Amino acid sequence: MMNKKHFMFVMDNALVLEKGVMVYVSVPDLPLPEIIYNPHGNLYSKIQYYDKAYDDEMKLKANEDIFIIDADVSGI
Repeated sequence: MMNKKHFMFVMDNALVLEKGVMVYVSVPDLPLPEIIYNPHGNLYSKIQYYDKAYDDEMKLKANEDIFIIDADVSGI
């Protein structure tokens, strides 16, 4: 699991590099993490969404059993 400060650092780097972000999400009842791709053009909106929807430990506020494990800049 990652914290919001590091997550936002990854998102900011992707903006500067004009790349997208792969987000790895742990979801109950799934054996493997979901992988969500956020393209560069969507990052401004997605940053606002993640900031509001997730707490400082990147747990979804509406369901703390869902949380972000990791994120990285992607060249897709």
